[in-house]
Amino acid sequence: MKIAKLQTHVLAAKVDKPIHFGAGTYDTFTATLVEIETSDGITGIGECIARRAPRVVDTVVRDLLWPVIDGRDPHDVERLWDAMFGVLRPWGHYRGFVFEGMSGIDQALWDILAKEKGVPIYKALGGADRATVPVYGSKVYTDTPEQMAALAKAQVEKGHRAVKIQIGRSAEWGGPKADLEVARAIRDAIGPDVRMGADANSAYDPDTAIAAGREFAKLDLWFMEEPVFPDDLEGYERIKRGQPVPVAAGESEFGLVGFRELFRRGVLDVVQPDVARIGGFTAGMRLGKLVAERNLAYAPHTGFSCGVAQMASLHLAAAVPNLSRCEWMWIDNPLSQIFEEPLPQQNGGVIAMPQQPGLGRDLDRDKLERYRLR
Repeated sequence: MKIAKLQTHVLAAKVDKPIHFGAGTYDTFTATLVEIETSDGITGIGECIARRAPRVVDTVVRDLLWPVIDGRDPHDVERLWDAMFGVLRPWGHYRGFVFEGMSGIDQALWDILAKEKGVPIYKALGGADRATVPVYGSKVYTDTPEQMAALAKAQVEKGHRAVKIQIGRSAEWGGPKADLEVARAIRDAIGPDVRMGADANSAYDPDTAIAAGREFAKLDLWFMEEPVFPDDLEGYERIKRGQPVPVAAGESEFGLVGFRELFRRGVLDVVQPDVARIGGFTAGMRLGKLVAERNLAYAPHTGFSCGVAQMASLHLAAAVPNLSRCEWMWIDNPLSQIFEEPLPQQNGGVIAMPQQPGLGRDLDRDKLERYRLR
């Protein structure tokens, strides 16, 4: 069996109600999907994170990475991962668009291997082999404290046992003091037994994060996510030392290089890689070993992604050691419903793993055309 054909889909979907969060305002979901077909006619799909300029990732996949894997044996998936990484590594490229492109290709190759075996991806990956995956509902985005508390309570009433809330409010929304007001309102609404994480999306500076964390601790905060910019490693060190709330991050890291430095500095409690950015399943599983060695919590990230990445995150969560919970988005994202059938839903805070071969969902070709960026 050889890798024979490539097709990509660059997608964009605008929403009526923009989402407000620490990094700004978001009103258009974008994604780049990768379809790879083998000489035996097996097709695998994967997703590359494409927060901005999705056609850039498309070019990376087609012009830079496809020549590395064209005609190769998909069973050599880990060696192909290393070969793609090696294309630009000698010139210092170990982050960014290249890794996002690698992520989609790697997912598609594992989808092929799972379909060939007639098993779901998580079983092809080996590892923990979980039949169900605990999830946390995401996310209670910036609004009035009353609206945010009501939304969180409604999701808990639907069965969620853990939720994530948005902090990092701009001055327009009341700033850090309003973050504390929001967190108190939500904790009161959901009660003491539901886990509550908070995501700043890098909106704080270290001093603000330390002061906020000391107050959040009184509310039994599960974690404080990305309090400062991903490259502010000294800031992460100060925050970890200066306040008691567990620190979470990882969605902005690529491959394993950045994670190794975070581990060396001892700044993370909850590790949150995104399968569509870190380098796909191969990198996600390699990271899982490092997380387990350090006895940290593994909590795969999803976000403003297409449904392919959400499903891939679920499979990764079912396979890795030291799983805490997988993020599961409830937001109104048209691209999350890119399949012929809906995404699986939580029941009592867990999702039963799909048992169909591969990813477990088939792309809706009409929706691909509807959202294609032309």
